[in-house]
Amino acid sequence: MTAEDAKRQAEPAQAEERRLIERAREGDHQAFAALVERYQRRVFSLAGHLVRRSEDVEDLAQQVFLKAYLALPRFDFRAGFGTWLYRIAINECYDYLRRKRTLKAAEQSEVQVGEWTDWDRLVGASVPADAQRRAEARDLVEHLFRRLPAQDRILLLLREVEGFSLSEIARMFGLSENVIKVRLFRARQRLLEAHRRLRAAEAARRR
Repeated sequence: MTAEDAKRQAEPAQAEERRLIERAREGDHQAFAALVERYQRRVFSLAGHLVRRSEDVEDLAQQVFLKAYLALPRFDFRAGFGTWLYRIAINECYDYLRRKRTLKAAEQSEVQVGEWTDWDRLVGASVPADAQRRAEARDLVEHLFRRLPAQDRILLLLREVEGFSLSEIARMFGLSENVIKVRLFRARQRLLEAHRRLRAAEAARRR
């Protein structure tokens, strides 16, 4: 499928979404509920990767959609609705972590990376065939991930787990693609460094 074909296929859905947004602006709660249904999985996913308690995840998601509803009159269609909504979600996650205010609280957040993805490439591992070893490897990645600063985690989640493009992430953060590339590179390097230190500590304990 060419890029032009993909664009033509996406146009009906985009037109429908625009109609839902316009109706929601006019106070149509069912239209806004339809928008929530389209995007709630991704919003819950982002919050769930960064926040430990399920109650906090739900509160965060509700706050995101409330802020989106109140800000709808200012949405200008220059960016996709999903990109705009995810930017609100990112800001809410940052606010949550700032309120917690300690790195310890952030590191204790439970990240759920789910099935094995491209995370293995970040730490130079291959996908284990054995189920137990796969679980152990996934636990390792989650442990390393919790050691990263919040911004690194969010960037890696958006790129590696949620699959957003560099241009989409750049729009979410209001930055250039080159800046996002640099920050992603540094985030991956910090993850690799955390892996190196962990292996060195384990080797030292075995001596």
